[in-house]
Amino acid sequence: MDFSEIDKKYPWARLAIVVTLIALSVALEVGVHIHFNTAVAYTHVFYLVIALTGIWYYRKAAVIALVFGLIHIGVDYAMTGALDPAAVFRAAMFVIVAYVIGALSESANRYYEEREEKHRALVGFVEEVRLRIKTPVGTIRDDLTGISRRVERGEMEDGEIAAALEMQIAHAEQVVASLRELQQGVIEEHHP
Repeated sequence: MDFSEIDKKYPWARLAIVVTLIALSVALEVGVHIHFNTAVAYTHVFYLVIALTGIWYYRKAAVIALVFGLIHIGVDYAMTGALDPAAVFRAAMFVIVAYVIGALSESANRYYEEREEKHRALVGFVEEVRLRIKTPVGTIRDDLTGISRRVERGEMEDGEIAAALEMQIAHAEQVVASLRELQQGVIEEHHP
C-alpha cells in the first residue's frame, strides 16, 4: 500500500496506526491470555504490529517487539508462577522478526533513495548536455542554412564557402569538446 498521499495529508497516520495496534495487542495479551488461559494463538497478532513497525520505523520495531516479549513473559509468569521456555522463545522470535523486517526495510528504502538520487543526477546531466549543445547546434544549423541559401543564389565564391564551412566545423568541434568534458566529469564522479 502506498502511504505517500496519506503521509502528506496526515503525517501522524502511521504513528496513530501503530499506537492503536500496540494498545489492541497489549489488551489481547492481558485479556485473552488471562481470560482464556491461552498463550499461543493470539500472539500472532503481535507480528502484524511488529511487521508494520519494522516496515515504517525500521529497526526501532525491535524495541516494540522487546516490550511485547516482556509483557508476554510477565503475564505468562503471573499466571503460572514459572518462567515458561516457550514464552521466552516466542518473545525472542518477536525481537528477531522485528530486527530482520526492520533491517530489510531500511536496506530496501536506502536502495530506493540511492536509485532516486542517481536518477536525479542523470536527469540533471541530460539537462546540462541539452543546455550546453542547444545554442551551438542551433547556431550551426542556422549558419549552414544561410550558407546553403547563399550558395544556391550564387552569392558565395568557393573560398568563402570553404571558410564558412571551416567555421562550422570549428563550432561542431567545440560542441564535441563540451560533450567530452561532460563525459569526463561523469566518469570522474562515478570512478574517483
